[in-house]
Amino acid sequence: MPNQTKRIFEFGPFRLDTDERLLLEGNQAVALPPKVFDLLVLLVKDHGHLLEKEWILKTLWPETFVEEANLTVNVSTLRKALGTNGHLIETVPKRGYRFAGEVRESVIAAGASRVEVPSEDGEGHVVTGRELGLPDRPAKRGLRRLMALAATLGLLAGGFFLGERDWFRRVQKLTDIHSMAILPFRPLAGDSAGSDYLGPGIADALVRQMSSIAEIRIRPTASVQKYYGTAVDAVKAGRELGVDVVLDGNVQRSGQMIRVSVQLLRVSDGAPLWAERFDDFFTNVFQVQDSIAEKVSETLSMKLSANQHRQMIKRQTGNTEAYELYMRAKYLEMKRATPTNLQAIEIYQQAIGKDPEYTLAYAGLARIYMEIAMVDGSREATRRADVAAKRALALDIDLPEAHLAQGQVLIRGEWDWAGARREFERALELDPNSAYGHWARSTLLMALGEKENALKEMEKARRLDPGSQDMMDDLGWAYDCNRDFESAIRASKTAVEMDPLSITANHQLGKAYLHAKQYAEAKKQFETVLRSHLSKRGLADLGQLAAEMGDLSKARDILKELGQAQQQKPTYEFAYMRAVLQASLGDKDAAFKSLELAAAQRLSRVIWMAVDPDMDPLRNDPRFPALLRRLRLIS
Repeated sequence: MPNQTKRIFEFGPFRLDTDERLLLEGNQAVALPPKVFDLLVLLVKDHGHLLEKEWILKTLWPETFVEEANLTVNVSTLRKALGTNGHLIETVPKRGYRFAGEVRESVIAAGASRVEVPSEDGEGHVVTGRELGLPDRPAKRGLRRLMALAATLGLLAGGFFLGERDWFRRVQKLTDIHSMAILPFRPLAGDSAGSDYLGPGIADALVRQMSSIAEIRIRPTASVQKYYGTAVDAVKAGRELGVDVVLDGNVQRSGQMIRVSVQLLRVSDGAPLWAERFDDFFTNVFQVQDSIAEKVSETLSMKLSANQHRQMIKRQTGNTEAYELYMRAKYLEMKRATPTNLQAIEIYQQAIGKDPEYTLAYAGLARIYMEIAMVDGSREATRRADVAAKRALALDIDLPEAHLAQGQVLIRGEWDWAGARREFERALELDPNSAYGHWARSTLLMALGEKENALKEMEKARRLDPGSQDMMDDLGWAYDCNRDFESAIRASKTAVEMDPLSITANHQLGKAYLHAKQYAEAKKQFETVLRSHLSKRGLADLGQLAAEMGDLSKARDILKELGQAQQQKPTYEFAYMRAVLQASLGDKDAAFKSLELAAAQRLSRVIWMAVDPDMDPLRNDPRFPALLRRLRLIS
């Protein structure tokens, strides 16, 4: 039997009907997510009294572990829904919340004619005809139900969704969605000057948050960064990235205020699945990011475990100043240039100054220091990278980025293969869908001569990050090391098409042609490298090509020219380049002497010489496996 009476709570311009789960502002229904509605009921029923946070959490989420931050997000959402009356919800520091407004409670008779409308969560809210300003008419129960159904269908057909852009798509099961790209948010006109890092920074944070959900693959930030600063069609970008849905948005900063507008689009047909705008103080940017991540997961019908939810809203800092500095540094780091790397180091250090326990900032420092070490072989840069990576791990042993940073120090700086394997394996345990993690493990397996397994790992990294030119370039390298030269050529051609100016892609394509004995095509690529970059690498490659084609005189002339260029302007990888050219000339004694020097200098290419096709002229010499054993690259 239906209730004959029901309780109504009134405060300000609002009427709260707990039986019908309805909040009205005047005659307008206010759509609230279910948990936010329940929170309002708790506060209003106990108005004037403090409700402890722990009690609220246990009441709203019984038998489920939920972080306190989740409650904070719901309180923030409720305050926004109440508009100018949001101040009625008072925060009692370190205790809980209190509803401070005057509340009038009444009991009224039920039984008026009804219209049922869909709420934000897809459940029916019931609004009485009197509440909507409609005249009451006596009606039989069956007729009233028929009228309610007809009214609902009429509202849906007319497109009235209480602010939802497409209610049907919002509530349908989206079981065919397995991958997502989060594009860098664009700045709006009138945005504060110097805030160009803000959109990419928020998007990068969302990538980290959503990547904690194993059920969906998130394209890494490096893969989507190319879309920043361009007028991009989000659906087209989603197709290029090979994903099922794409999250697109823009951000505006004005003083201490921030506005973030986002939409989730299905790539197959461009249909909007969810859209919302968030206006808040910048100091609440963490709650805004948490709200977006939670609503995306809800829209995609993801059932998160308590641990997944905890990981999704886990924060590496609570200091918004440190976070803003981190976003600036990460934005500069993504440019991958020495001047911006040096700037990023300084800003990462400033972020750590604001929050000495900011783990992600330490991981960022470690990455950049290792990048510098790979360019000039600086042992001091390697040492600093090691210190930063160890500090990150000490602060958070479960941070994948910290394990990857430490692994890079171990493989490239310390040549500790076993230690690097442990770090990469742990990083992938924590984040199985990390393209960078699979790439890192592939490079280690390749160094140890496990080239078939290394290729499988590189192919997986490429599948997880199909928009990355670097991944495609290294996939070509992996095929080359496996002596599958035709596949290497195809992959390297694609890498060059993705970035025609890339020195590494053009170089790798030339090497694949050389190893496949397609000398004319190899010559064209090596000349491109030499002409475009004035690089010793291109000169050394042309010398190797001349030797392979039997023009030993030309090859020796290039070897001499290479030595003179090195004296004028030293290059970090010179000893290995010289060894390759000497091996091609058949001068094995000189080649091994250069390799010994390269190993003593810990040049990075030495790490992979066990599988490098350039080393094939030396492979049958007993000195070659002896050197590999000494470096522990083979058993």
